[in-house]
Amino acid sequence: MPKHENVTLKVKPGADHGQGWNTVTASNGQMYSFKYSGGHQDKGGLKTKVGDGAASIDVHVDTDHRYTIDQVHFTDDAYHQLSWMPAGDSAGAILDLNTQAEDADYAVIVADANAGGATIPCDPMIQNDPRGPKPHPRIKQH
Repeated sequence: MPKHENVTLKVKPGADHGQGWNTVTASNGQMYSFKYSGGHQDKGGLKTKVGDGAASIDVHVDTDHRYTIDQVHFTDDAYHQLSWMPAGDSAGAILDLNTQAEDADYAVIVADANAGGATIPCDPMIQNDPRGPKPHPRIKQH
């Protein structure tokens, strides 16, 4: 069964720790915080089983209009399972072919119009677990 997640990305200037907020340094050297909601474990990720069909994550930035999605990067996508389909300045979809087992990451690079277009990397994880036989139960001998 194909998996579909809806994910919201919140971004704000400054450092904010705890309650799911992550602090990163933007391209201008300033600190920003981001937080994903929705997705796997409510952290923006995706976890599915290989062979369950293509999966997707709809991502949108949920803040004022100063933030837009500049680009999306993928790392550890050795089998080229992931692709980005933009849907305007602050939304898009990540498509996962889900035909190979891998643990890959995506990073949404957000631009801040109020800071001269400084970019902020925001990165959760995508995991395609292998599908295989279930392990045999252990037999306890007396």
